[in-house]
Amino acid sequence: MAQFKWMACPTNDFTFSPDALDCELDPIFLEANSIFPPQIFEMLPQFLVRFIPGVVNMCSVLREDGMPQKMITACISGEPTHVHHHFELVVKNVLPFQFHALALCLFASLVAPFGGYLASGIKRAYGIKDFDSIIPGHGGIMDRMDCQFLMALYTWVHYNAFVRITTVSVPKMIYTFNLMRESEQVEFYQQVFSMLQERGILTS
Repeated sequence: MAQFKWMACPTNDFTFSPDALDCELDPIFLEANSIFPPQIFEMLPQFLVRFIPGVVNMCSVLREDGMPQKMITACISGEPTHVHHHFELVVKNVLPFQFHALALCLFASLVAPFGGYLASGIKRAYGIKDFDSIIPGHGGIMDRMDCQFLMALYTWVHYNAFVRITTVSVPKMIYTFNLMRESEQVEFYQQVFSMLQERGILTS
């Protein structure tokens, strides 16, 4: 369904006669070579990850003073200046969204149904049979939504961890900046300044 913009483009306007949707597709809906985020491999032992076909061990290169450089490259065995940074898995002709959808489907099938047990535990604790009678014979709306609460929480966590951080804002960045040491603040400023110069936003 990702090939149809009606399924991939967001909309905030609800009308009786909707217009055709057109947007710049999010990268998760476009074919990519590097799909699996490195956080997935951090949950597994490194010796197991190395056995996965197509996995590339990426390393940061140390400077002469022992500090890591910005450059990340494929690790060379026996190279003393290469330090493991993360693993990458290259897969072709697959949309990243397909793997995100697979993770959501597995959680919805295996874990979310236990929301019913959570709801039953709450009812037993309070000695009630149903949450309400808005939907007669079904225990109320809560009994129809118990799984959705767990699913909504997992979807938010998955999106923030593997797709895009939705909680980033200027005030929060300033707050994080103030928590840094003075040397880290100077390094952060220099890197942001150089990035803006490379993009042509700042000229001097």
